[in-house]
Amino acid sequence: MLKKLQYAVNEIAANYDRPTWWQNRAAHRIVGPLQSRFHEHDGIHVLDREWDTLLVLDACRGDLFEEIADTSTYDSYERVYSAGSATHEWVKANFGSPAKTDCVYVTGNPVVSRQVETAFHCFLEPWRESFDPEIGTVPPEDVTEAALDAREQFPEKRLIVHYLQPHYPFLGAPHLRYAEFNGTEEVTVEGVKQGATDVWEAVGLGYENADEVWEAYGDNLQRVLDAIEPLLDHEGRTVVTSDHGNNLGERMPLLPMRLYGHPTGIHHPALREVPWAVIEGETVDEGDRQMTADVEEQLRSLGYAD
Repeated sequence: MLKKLQYAVNEIAANYDRPTWWQNRAAHRIVGPLQSRFHEHDGIHVLDREWDTLLVLDACRGDLFEEIADTSTYDSYERVYSAGSATHEWVKANFGSPAKTDCVYVTGNPVVSRQVETAFHCFLEPWRESFDPEIGTVPPEDVTEAALDAREQFPEKRLIVHYLQPHYPFLGAPHLRYAEFNGTEEVTVEGVKQGATDVWEAVGLGYENADEVWEAYGDNLQRVLDAIEPLLDHEGRTVVTSDHGNNLGERMPLLPMRLYGHPTGIHHPALREVPWAVIEGETVDEGDRQMTADVEEQLRSLGYAD
């Protein structure tokens, strides 16, 4: 109890003059628990949906996705309601059961590594080798490379690939880097600015322009959309989605307060409405695979294939 009290005193002493801190604290400590009484079972559970490859773009709002991505290129598109407003909450809601989940999870997000309680068929963590302290994140291309290796190694398993982008830091805007990577102490970030816990709070405090931050947010999304391209052309159903969104000063309904970032336990469209973009790849059954193998064997016997 004494440690908790000391922690609270230190937090207040460090942040008493920052209204955004008080707003997010009120949201997390008061609004979130109240909302949970009415929204306890809201949000989709991704394992219950049909897909073969699930690409999770961290912190991607539905409206941002619709602005940057061409949704007409997907076979179907909708917004869905996420089971969390922060990564650890989403992970717990979707994979917190102790039962084994027979799929392969590739994560570029260190927070996932700290929150997963269930046993996947295989859990791969490319962020451990690819986290770059100079840019403060994991390049999405490195995660794609790890995912392609996993697909080759486990071709019959459902595959989840969790990218850090479009979550800050914004790769094309290093001057907007305010925060070290939150949620884990296993990585360090260089060159962060002081005065705000993250870029969202920096907008709330008037340090940064909201339009410029939104543009950088969109550029980060475009970077990861380009990076996932090699994973889209594949058999089966591929889905592009997100774990949560971000508030950029939107008001809470019925409350005189604005929110910034993604505090845990909050139900707000900017936080919970995320993309669900579907690509239907060709389905190849076992008979087709056997026929292909037979043809290749005949070609080899005739000297036309190695």
